[in-house]
Amino acid sequence: MHPKMLKAMRAKKKRPVDPNAPPRPNLLTHEKRLKDMQASNETAQQTIQQLQQRIQRLEAKLNYQTNYLQALHSKLQK
Repeated sequence: MHPKMLKAMRAKKKRPVDPNAPPRPNLLTHEKRLKDMQASNETAQQTIQQLQQRIQRLEAKLNYQTNYLQALHSKLQK
């Protein structure tokens, strides 16, 4: 065998690792976080839309009841 082949087959030295260094970024965890955040945003948006619709229904109901009571009150006063 050629010495160049032996050199290529030899294991490379590992770099010294700083034990106090923060963990290296992992793109898979970033993607998972982004997907989780997007999912939570979508559920929050759905909840907000449902609550807005409920508020609109309750406001319409309140307006109807207010108008009904005003009409009733005016009839009773006459």
